[in-house]
Amino acid sequence: HQKESNSHYLELLSLEKQDKLDLLLGEHTYGLDLESGKIRFNDNLDFTFQVLGTESDNTLIWLWAWADEQTEEVPVDLLLASRGLRDWGLREGIQEFTLPSVDLHRADGHALSMISCELCNASCYLRDAYEGGSAFLLLYDKLIDAQPFFDLSRLSRRFLDLISRYEINHRNVLLSYLRIRGLPLTEKGPTIICELDSGERLSAEFDSAGHLMMLNGEAITT
Repeated sequence: HQKESNSHYLELLSLEKQDKLDLLLGEHTYGLDLESGKIRFNDNLDFTFQVLGTESDNTLIWLWAWADEQTEEVPVDLLLASRGLRDWGLREGIQEFTLPSVDLHRADGHALSMISCELCNASCYLRDAYEGGSAFLLLYDKLIDAQPFFDLSRLSRRFLDLISRYEINHRNVLLSYLRIRGLPLTEKGPTIICELDSGERLSAEFDSAGHLMMLNGEAITT
C-alpha cells in the first residue's frame, strides 16, 4: 500500500485510459523508435509518445527522464512532458515530481504515470519492461481516446485493483471520477448510485471512513 495524496483522485480517470488501450490492442506486440518519437503496435498502429522515467528493479528507485543520468539517451523533444511535470511539481510543492529520483516505496512508476497521464492530457501510459527495470511512456492518439468509457465490469475491476494497492479514501476516489465524468449520481446515506455510459447501474456502499463495503450488491473485503 502507498499513502494517499489528492492526486490519487485522478487515478481512476487514468485507469480508464489504460482500459481503452487494452480494448483497442488486445494481445499485441510493439516497437519503439526514439528518433521519430513513435511507438508502433501490431505493425499497423503508430502513436506519438513522451518518456516519463524509469524504474530500477535493482535499486528500487524511480528516475525522472529529465534527470541528468537519462538525458544523454533520450532526445530532448521526448522530455517535454517530464520537464513540464517537474515545473508543475515546483509550483505545487510536490517533491515526488521535483526530485530527480524517488524511492519506489514512496511513489512507484504506475502511480506517477497515472497522475502524469491526467496532468499532461495524455491518451494513456505504457510500461516498457526490460531486463533490470522498466521505462514509462505517455502515449497520445485520438484512436485511443475514441474507445468506449468504462462499463460496469471494467470499472469495478479497475476500482477494486486501485483501492487494493493504495491507502486512499475509496468514496472520494469514486465520487471524483463520477463527477469529473459528469455522470448522473445519487448519494443516499452511505450509498452512491450512478448510471454509467453503458446504461448499467453502479451501486457502492461505504463505511463512515470512506472504505468500500459493498459493490453492486457484493460484500467487499480490502
